[in-house]
Amino acid sequence: MNILAVDTTTKNACVSLKVKDKIYNDSINNEITHSEKLLPLIDKTLKDADIMLKNIDMFGIINGPGSFTGIRIGLATIKAFSHVFNKDIFSISSLELTAMCTYLKYNFTDDKYIISLIDAKNDRYYYSIYKLSTSEGKIVSANILPIKNDLYDLAYENIKNIIEKENIDASNIIFCGDIKDNLLNIISDYKLKLLYPTTNDLLEVIIKIKDTEKYLFNAFTLKAIYARASQAERVKNGEK
Repeated sequence: MNILAVDTTTKNACVSLKVKDKIYNDSINNEITHSEKLLPLIDKTLKDADIMLKNIDMFGIINGPGSFTGIRIGLATIKAFSHVFNKDIFSISSLELTAMCTYLKYNFTDDKYIISLIDAKNDRYYYSIYKLSTSEGKIVSANILPIKNDLYDLAYENIKNIIEKENIDASNIIFCGDIKDNLLNIISDYKLKLLYPTTNDLLEVIIKIKDTEKYLFNAFTLKAIYARASQAERVKNGEK
């Protein structure tokens, strides 16, 4: 299966392309130019692989949370491709993808509760909790806590409350993601894996996930995962 995956949620715009068993990828590091550079980046990657866009079987996207502008640029591009060529879009949040990458990278097979966190600036974090397991050699992901955005101390309190409510054994808990010192200092008792997913990771997950269907969308059903009000809305409401 030929799969084209993109990520525009951070300052790095990334493109990965799987053609048969070979992976092609490229990226740029300038959030301001995502709108100008994403299509040329995709075009270059397609040319490197000597394949045309119409021959892509599925599109993939890391669908936030992250930069509002970046998310919109990535979604608009992939939804246009999906609509024109009538192909599915595999969409996953960066938080869930981080959890899955952690599970795969460290070769876990038993149940793990993976708490994904991404720095949202101003002492805030996007975060969520996933229960990861294996079934028939494939990854199964269950969302224990929907994606939230809070100051780091409140985020930790909410996470701790879920851990206590679900009576989760500390040995099965892993914190992962893009975590800064302010939060590192208060989660030192838990296992920690610092990583952030790439579009190459997305290609791997698409192949190794069990319930693929729940991540598949088309140009009309796919919605953005913002998990936070826009900057204009926050300013209006007097928030950071």
